[in-house]
Amino acid sequence: KDGVAYMSKASALHTWFGSFGLTAYEETNVKANAPLPYLTYTYATGDSDGGEVSIVVNIWYRTENNTTPNAKAEQIYTAVGRGGVMIPVEGGAIWIKRGSPFCQAIAEPSDANIRRRYINLTAEFLTA
Repeated sequence: KDGVAYMSKASALHTWFGSFGLTAYEETNVKANAPLPYLTYTYATGDSDGGEVSIVVNIWYRTENNTTPNAKAEQIYTAVGRGGVMIPVEGGAIWIKRGSPFCQAIAEPSDANIRRRYINLTAEFLTA
């Protein structure tokens, strides 16, 4: 086509989620005893006439305060931007947008020092 090699949808999402300075895992593929902090995301896919799909991102930290996890959630908020972000993929693009509510703090009953941020995104697959 235009001489540019595009990634698959799965690879492009994984690369994008991994761009925030944390190890990124599909939520069904977290390694046993994975060291914190890390990020998990749901892998959902679609095509141009399928509408938006929900993607949930969880940020996991072990810390005694909320400063670092809140800053990481804010980094993702800023990266997505008000109008969303387009991720080029083979056959088109994925349009990532902020969901509502964007972010919620979730307590972990088993460990008071685990700070989790539950982030809602939507993805529109502008692909064939």
